[in-house]
Amino acid sequence: MGASAQTWRCGNTYSDQPCEGGRTVKVDDRRSDADRKASEDAARRNERSAGRLARSRQSLEREAVSQGSATTFDAGRFTTNAQPLTPAERAAQARQRKHTADPRPTSARFNSPSTGDEAPKETAKKKKKKE
Repeated sequence: MGASAQTWRCGNTYSDQPCEGGRTVKVDDRRSDADRKASEDAARRNERSAGRLARSRQSLEREAVSQGSATTFDAGRFTTNAQPLTPAERAAQARQRKHTADPRPTSARFNSPSTGDEAPKETAKKKKKKE
């Protein structure tokens, strides 16, 4: 950056171009050119590494889903450093399993009176008290 370049703060972002409502900010980068270049190189390496990791994760997820052995919640957990499920993720899995499970058959007790079926009468036995 040259000495005449200005930096603008536009809300929560910074730019080298003026913006509406923006204001100039003093920037004093005391790094040497070699330090600045090393920092930029490290950022590029990190971006490439992040891209490789994302592609690997997506591949694992596609493989897990195609095998039918995983839900969308499980697909990211196939890596060796998988974290345990959070309580919210466990609850979401339970809801998903319940939603996809076969419906339970209704019992005679819960048949609607409009169908003409009567609920069976309960014949409860009274317990004898021990004296």
